[in-house]
Amino acid sequence: MNWIKSDLLFLPVGGSEQIGMNANLYHYNDKWILVDLGISFPDETDLGIDILLPDFNFIRSLEDKLLGIFLTHGHEDHIGAIPYFANEINCPVWGTPFTIALLKRKLNESNKNNKVILNNILVNDEINIGDFSVKAIQTSHSIPDPVSFLISTKEGNIFHSGDWKLEKSYNLEENYDNQNFLSVGKKNVLAMICDSTNAQVLGRTPSEKFAYNGLFETIENAKKLVVVTCFSSNISRIKSILDIASKTQRSVLVVGRALLRAIDAAQEVGYLDNLPEFVSLKDIGLIPRLNMLIICTGSQGEPTSALSRISKGNDKYISLIDGDTVIFSSRQIPGNENAISKVQNRFFDKNINVITDENKDIHVSGHPSRDELIEMYSFINPKISIPVHGTREHIDAHATLALECQVPNVIKPKNGDIIKLNGNKPKVIARNLFTSNVSDAGEIVSIDDERFTSRRHALWNGYVSISIVLTKDCFLACPPKIDQVGVSNNLLMDEFLINCSLIIEDYIENNSHQSNLNDEELINKISRLMRKEFKSTFLKRPNFSVHINRI
Repeated sequence: MNWIKSDLLFLPVGGSEQIGMNANLYHYNDKWILVDLGISFPDETDLGIDILLPDFNFIRSLEDKLLGIFLTHGHEDHIGAIPYFANEINCPVWGTPFTIALLKRKLNESNKNNKVILNNILVNDEINIGDFSVKAIQTSHSIPDPVSFLISTKEGNIFHSGDWKLEKSYNLEENYDNQNFLSVGKKNVLAMICDSTNAQVLGRTPSEKFAYNGLFETIENAKKLVVVTCFSSNISRIKSILDIASKTQRSVLVVGRALLRAIDAAQEVGYLDNLPEFVSLKDIGLIPRLNMLIICTGSQGEPTSALSRISKGNDKYISLIDGDTVIFSSRQIPGNENAISKVQNRFFDKNINVITDENKDIHVSGHPSRDELIEMYSFINPKISIPVHGTREHIDAHATLALECQVPNVIKPKNGDIIKLNGNKPKVIARNLFTSNVSDAGEIVSIDDERFTSRRHALWNGYVSISIVLTKDCFLACPPKIDQVGVSNNLLMDEFLINCSLIIEDYIENNSHQSNLNDEELINKISRLMRKEFKSTFLKRPNFSVHINRI
């Protein structure tokens, strides 16, 4: 251990040098608090993996030294990992009412509702826990009830921004005001840990009204049925869509569990009043297409989402035709580009109009652009800047901007860095090697586990299955059967596999006199023979599965 009890430390577990999986630890007087515990999404190279989880080993090792978890808002990349680790969370969790309402529903769905102690924290509430004081600061984002945290200790004050922008959602009646941040700046802030998502984007992030106007024009001009997909937690956007549907005389159908969960949570805390009566799935055919609007999940191309199912023509009730319109009112999360493109291309093939933020003003970001970052630095005036919540490219751009804003000390963190904030000069005093975790059949394991490396290998090199039936005397009962997936579609593959079968036959015939030849030895030998053949012909090393059956 390279620190002492009184050191004020910052440790990003996730969210630094990556999009998603936000989880940040703070240490003082031998105790810790955690801000956020989220998930991220894999790219297409992570075969068979739906979500990625932060490395929990360090957090697990803290045991009773972890005093509490504080949630900035209810997005999946900030709260999504909590149900997976619920059995191991032995400290209270605080979040704003909408955040807690969402989390309760997620825990209920995973039957973990009694595993975590949940507490509401309201704007301007101050929680004293151990030698930490944590105050919730009202901000604005693309979800109700987002907050920043002012974390105070005797060694200094830390401003943890969470996700934010300076333009409030016009239709959610937020009590957000820049004065909130000006008051923080008067607290002699030691360090600001801040969102880097749009650090490369010039200007300011537009207001939700900007997206509203673009959506209104697009929906009003649509000639047939309209489908809108957006992030389920973007209640301001959902409220905009519902208002537009009413003004353009369209009935609304909501499809997708996450959307219904978010709408229910928003109603509970008072953000969605006087909702229209939604159309049921079975009644959709009774309404003219010109008077129908569907809000559904699937903005990121998720293969099991409602939108993906509709794009494949596999939905029992919803089918789209030539002239219908699909609106993607959301941004592409890095890593999801190919999945989204596949869904969109299916619609293009059916002559369905696809509208994105690249061709219409139908989405605005929930994150600050460069001018807002500059303004925030003028509000907070920290002695130390630590950019988080972004890739290395985002963090580098943010760090450069912070220096331009005359911040004396800037540190660009990596996940696992232990950063000492107090003392003469902030510095990285230790490094942990963190890897992403994966939930596989209910078991949480490292993404470097052999089962996943094997899947990734098969993705790029293919898979070969060999079935051999032997008599009790070790003679072939029938020719070996060889199947391959993903190695090659070469027209000569059939001929090649026949040749491989003959090679196996020759080997077994030449060794059949060895009655003591066991299955394991035989499998290893045949696997080596076939690896050599496949590598020399296709320059690939596929995964092999050799099955021996004796009759």
